[in-house]
Amino acid sequence: MGTRILVVTDNEPKKGNALAQSLGQQLFRLRDGLQPTYLSIDDALDRALATEGSPVVLADVSDNPGGGAPGDSTFILRRLLNRGIENTAVACIWDPIAVALAIEAGEGAQFDLRLGSKMGAMSGEPLDLRVTVTKVVSNVMQSFNQKNCSSRSPLGDSVALRASEIDIVVNTIRTQTFSPDVFTQLGIEPRQRRILVVKSMQHFRAAFAPLAARILYVAAPGALAPDFKKLAYRRVNPKTWPLLAADDPCDRSAG
Repeated sequence: MGTRILVVTDNEPKKGNALAQSLGQQLFRLRDGLQPTYLSIDDALDRALATEGSPVVLADVSDNPGGGAPGDSTFILRRLLNRGIENTAVACIWDPIAVALAIEAGEGAQFDLRLGSKMGAMSGEPLDLRVTVTKVVSNVMQSFNQKNCSSRSPLGDSVALRASEIDIVVNTIRTQTFSPDVFTQLGIEPRQRRILVVKSMQHFRAAFAPLAARILYVAAPGALAPDFKKLAYRRVNPKTWPLLAADDPCDRSAG
């Protein structure tokens, strides 16, 4: 539970220690500025709708499979549906059962489906939707390095579903969203969507920033909810940042 600076030198430990201390102090001074602004679901949707240009990318950081979350939560998708926000795409919801049913039904099929929230209460309630299968693709791979595609990450067999003018990518291998090709490989053009929801903390940004009109981080409920003060720690010193605000008069962590 903490951050350390490690410096490697050619047999110059004093210079290494001095540089490590300098870098550590610099990082400590930057700590508040490095913390993203996390919005509630409705605040993020309001700001997205008020933004000129598109798409606006919403990062569902609380359900990031890269951090160990299930990747099957429905909180943001439910609000999109409840508010009737259209021309939106979501990637990805991990639900192998839904994928299997969609593959069996085939492209163009329309049927009632219970989607998401298979792993527990932190994923929310499943959604009962009338969906249309718009695309079925086997063994989908997404690129991690958008420029040269030097690294690939598997999504497994995947499908695109449409419900109430919202496109939903559903996959079988749990992974976070790295690249817009998660959408394009499933027949969804991300540049034509008003809002894109991606389940990722930060790795999505390099590939999505060039096409995004705006990027917002969403503190939806979930396994990785980013408000650390709400977590029931048992063995962590509560006087460390960010549990204790940097401007708290009792903050002695800098010493």
